[in-house]
Amino acid sequence: MRRRISLPLKLFLIVFAFVLSCIILISQLSYRYVQKEIRTNDIYYTNQILDKVDQYLTVNFSSFQTILFSVETSVKANIDNTEVIKKQLRELYELNSNYVSNIYLIKSDLSILGGSTTTRIFDEPLSDREPLFDAADKNRRTTFVSDPYKSKYSGWTVTMVRYLNGSPFPMAIAVDLDLNAIEETLFKINKKEQMNLALITSSGKIIAGFSENRGPLSIQDHTFSIGETSAEQILNTSGTSLQLHTKEGLPVSILKKPTEKFNWSIISINDESRLEAALSRLEKYYIVLLVAGLLLSLFISFFIAKYIRNPLYALKTKMKRVEQGDLTTTVTIKRNDEFGDLSRAFDRMLQQIVELIRRGELHNELERKLEIQVLQSQINPHFLYNTLGAISNVIHLGQIEKVDVVIGSLISSLEYGITDASEKVSLRQELQNVSDYIAIQNIRYNRHFHLIEHIEDGLMDFPVFRMLLQPIVENSIFHGYNGGEIEGSITIHAYRKGDIVMIEVIDQGEGIPADKIKHILTAEPSDLEVKRKRIGLHNIHGRIRLHYGEQFGLQIISIPKEKTCVRAVFPVDLFKGGVCG
Repeated sequence: MRRRISLPLKLFLIVFAFVLSCIILISQLSYRYVQKEIRTNDIYYTNQILDKVDQYLTVNFSSFQTILFSVETSVKANIDNTEVIKKQLRELYELNSNYVSNIYLIKSDLSILGGSTTTRIFDEPLSDREPLFDAADKNRRTTFVSDPYKSKYSGWTVTMVRYLNGSPFPMAIAVDLDLNAIEETLFKINKKEQMNLALITSSGKIIAGFSENRGPLSIQDHTFSIGETSAEQILNTSGTSLQLHTKEGLPVSILKKPTEKFNWSIISINDESRLEAALSRLEKYYIVLLVAGLLLSLFISFFIAKYIRNPLYALKTKMKRVEQGDLTTTVTIKRNDEFGDLSRAFDRMLQQIVELIRRGELHNELERKLEIQVLQSQINPHFLYNTLGAISNVIHLGQIEKVDVVIGSLISSLEYGITDASEKVSLRQELQNVSDYIAIQNIRYNRHFHLIEHIEDGLMDFPVFRMLLQPIVENSIFHGYNGGEIEGSITIHAYRKGDIVMIEVIDQGEGIPADKIKHILTAEPSDLEVKRKRIGLHNIHGRIRLHYGEQFGLQIISIPKEKTCVRAVFPVDLFKGGVCG
């Protein structure tokens, strides 16, 4: 047989799985969100660094432009005094030696007047100055910035050159930038921020950077590539960011920004080592969080299962005791929640069951007594005695024709009365019994009690208690007509009203005082009724209520000296009718 899993254990497993799943889901979503935020912030932070580098280059560009204009002003003022020009070039160079490799004038024969120590000594013409001089000559109103190249005296450099307008001799002013100083600045940023920055020309040449931290790069002849993508292709790609892969398949993030003053681009290449380090620290935190979540899930699941298990077992114990027949069991659950309500409702239900059993026993006992009383009254010796006396009287009076009527009515009444009192009869049968009873009473009292029947169509077959109407009619003759001293009519009216059927017995006799009506249906039978074995109205009222409910029974309406109506109310479906006439 398959073993059944208890509800608390199921609840424990469900809650544990639910809480742990929620924690894992929230952790994973949080991790992915934080990972995304780290990437976003990393991109934002890198762009901030690129902006700072661009600002640094813009400041340097302004400084270089200032040097060029200073040289231009000085040369124009001392065009005929070469020594003064040399001296001023030397002073400008020494003042800006942290940023520039040389400051000099290029003559048309490609010889120079230099500011650095080397160029002051060696000023012979060099062919690599020709492109610089030609560019300045073609763009006399602007400053020309060369591509990086290898200078004999300045090493790896970039030259800013400007034509000297207003000079009697064709000349150009040149400043060789100290790329080592720029590169050192980039290296400091790379080291501090764990980045990989470089300045790149539009053709993909490396001006400065990368050399100390190549990472995923392949650098050859002052240019670079990532995987199969060259530097020029990277620069020509639209957008400021792109994702590439190295030859080994590792992902690489690239951000690029064009400089404001130079025709260069600032490149940041991140192989995600910095991001992976941050995520590695984050993963350790989430592992701790998951372990804590596991322990928390166990605690919460155990607590909830225990919170449900204790009252559940208490209720189960109580139900087992009830199942064994102990209806007085009390297992109190003192809680202000659904289990407390359920326990209290269960106790109330047990009390109601006990009360129903008690009431059922009383009901059966009362019903038994009522039925016995009906059986005892069905053969009423006093009634039989009076009827036989009436037969004797009519014989002495010579009214022989009435003897058969009395005897026939008596036989019918006796046959009707000795049948099982609990058996239901039709209204037609009950009316016939009343007719026989009144026929006997007419002869007995030598009066005429006229029986009038107003029965709504369809109600002749309505089921009623045996001996329902005769006691009410007897009550009308005995009380309404003073025991036969006066005569009058007795009307029986049956009709439907909504979902009930009303059967009324109406007499025109003495009536009943209002202060006595309310006691008739609740009072115990009087000594006279007990002696006479008469069925009281309270007996009929009780039988109807026992069988159909307390909303049914007898109603008494009486106007003293005019009329009394005793109404029996029964439940029925699909009947509607009138009122007391």
